[in-house]
Amino acid sequence: MDKIERQNAGKGVSKLGIALLMLTIIVLFTTLGAAFVRANKHIQFELPALFYINTLILLGSSVFLHLAWTGKQEHRARFFVSLAVILGLGFLISQGIAWAQLYGSGIDLANSGQMASYLYVLTGLHALHIVGGLGFLAYVYFAYEGKGKSYLESALFFWHFLGLLWIYLICLLLI
Repeated sequence: MDKIERQNAGKGVSKLGIALLMLTIIVLFTTLGAAFVRANKHIQFELPALFYINTLILLGSSVFLHLAWTGKQEHRARFFVSLAVILGLGFLISQGIAWAQLYGSGIDLANSGQMASYLYVLTGLHALHIVGGLGFLAYVYFAYEGKGKSYLESALFFWHFLGLLWIYLICLLLI
């Protein structure tokens, strides 16, 4: 097998792995989402404004990754990947502040029961997946000259998926 065939085989394995990971995440969040809706039929709360700002942060990071993927110059692609990582870190920091706001408004595990549990579990699991996505993006950035460039497309799909998952969570929490 020559170098090009090995690279193409690696891309296929990477895409399959990401697809299986995304399928698993879909099942997890769909199940937890259904349990959240069932457990919280009559409980109302207001999401912190940072949840909406986080949506814009993730959309912006997806735009930067898309620019990295479509770019022809290596240094520009790495620059856009780094901007996406910075925004991803900003999302995590902002999410921590949003959790503190929720806690400060009385939405905590001691007083809010199942609703708070699901809220923190759903958004916490999403944050953990963001951490994993950031690790993948860091790999793409540092290994760009080698395998990183070939994995950029898989990282892009996964990051877009995390953005869509966040939008699903926002809609779910607004029900």
